[in-house]
Amino acid sequence: MDVTSIIVFCVVFLLCYYALRTPKFIPPGPVIFPLLGNIPQLAGRNPLLLFRKWRKQYGDVFSVYMGNQLLVVLNGYKTIKEALVTRGNVFSDRPPNFIFDKIKKGKGLIFTSGTLWKTQRKFTLTCLQDLGFGRNSFEVCIADEAKILIELMEQNADASINLKVLLRMCVSNVMCGIVFGRRFSHDDKQFLEVVANISEDAKHLGNASILMNCFPFLQYLPGDLLGTKTITENNQVLQNFLEELYQSHESTLDESYPRDFMDLYLIEMKRNSTLLTKEENTYSEAQLKALVADLFGAGTETTSTTLLWVILYFLHYPDVQEKCFDELQTVLGLERSPSFDDRTNLPYGEATIMETLRIADVAPLAVPHATTRDVYFQGFRIPKESSILINLDSIFHDRDIFKDPGEFRPERFLDSSGQVIKPEEFIPFSCGRRICIGEKVAQMELFIFLTSMMQKFQFLPEDPYHLPDLEGNLGIVYSPKDFQVRIVRRQDVKSY
Repeated sequence: MDVTSIIVFCVVFLLCYYALRTPKFIPPGPVIFPLLGNIPQLAGRNPLLLFRKWRKQYGDVFSVYMGNQLLVVLNGYKTIKEALVTRGNVFSDRPPNFIFDKIKKGKGLIFTSGTLWKTQRKFTLTCLQDLGFGRNSFEVCIADEAKILIELMEQNADASINLKVLLRMCVSNVMCGIVFGRRFSHDDKQFLEVVANISEDAKHLGNASILMNCFPFLQYLPGDLLGTKTITENNQVLQNFLEELYQSHESTLDESYPRDFMDLYLIEMKRNSTLLTKEENTYSEAQLKALVADLFGAGTETTSTTLLWVILYFLHYPDVQEKCFDELQTVLGLERSPSFDDRTNLPYGEATIMETLRIADVAPLAVPHATTRDVYFQGFRIPKESSILINLDSIFHDRDIFKDPGEFRPERFLDSSGQVIKPEEFIPFSCGRRICIGEKVAQMELFIFLTSMMQKFQFLPEDPYHLPDLEGNLGIVYSPKDFQVRIVRRQDVKSY
């Protein structure tokens, strides 16, 4: 055997060894490629579909490697509940994330862990509750913005329009009201740019954050293949926006009459600067801006995206749209504005929102979790600080829980008497310690915005013979591809 043959043999042997080896007691998973892990299998493919396949092969707990980094994917309601609820003290951290660490510098709420996260989450929840967040008193803000949305849609009645921008602006303004104490005009160029950037970042951040974690050197490549330069530039625009608001609040602060979340935080920041040591104090200007950016971004993208999915499914299932409208017309008529209290009297409309949250699965992999220590879980060893993916898609498309999961059928959430039923497994906002703090507000927004639009307009496809695709794009959220919709005033429907 010559030297070349020996070298080739050794290389092939090493490749096979690294590809086929499975660390002891680590959850099983697909074949691992040297250096790349499972990136070759995932590249260019919908990971949700692959995860469904791998769940059948390897069970509810399996491993995926991104480069040499272990990701443990949890599937099925019982497994996810055990991790996030029963053993939430072990599975509630966040893993290191190159992109977010670079942008947030360890600050904020969504991607932080430990004492910082606990302290800031507790304070945030208390403040938001004091400001009416999630209570009926906050409904006025949502209803006012819904009226503005209807007025803007009136200007485009009988025309085809992409509703994405309008919905994102109005939903975002709801959060602006409670965080900044003001709303922004739809002609405000800076606000338009910030909201557009949030949407653009949501497309890039999924793949970018995973790949940059594995291969940080990619940031030095020419061009902007992963969108990381765009994300950095967009973050600077957001920081400029927040800096202006911060300076304005600081210069006009009256501690006796706090106006909004920013004021309450500034007051707490001053109080803690004298009470706590530097090591104990988690309140700072940088933390405030990062926290507000989290609230602002999360409160904009998921809710507006869900509304877009509802409208898209209306185009594919016009009978569902008409059932929603008939119920709305019977209960409210066409003049009285909907309120959140009407939800119990509009069960089919509520079930339609729930079915959209299930089938559209806007946050199918939630936000990655991490283990706080080495843990044995369902017979496997998961090392400390391992990234944990919470595969909510595995619940919402589980045939044993939701029959015919690919069908859009709101009736699945109604009992024999037509009242709404909520299965235990229905957790679109996740569960456990990291459950979304904006769940109640998101429910209010979805209901009031949607019923307000349905009361005034019918949604029709731009081309009845070529409906928009129901296949979406997976980034931080799972969003529909851009589509046009024809909006027709309800009073014009019969003549139309």
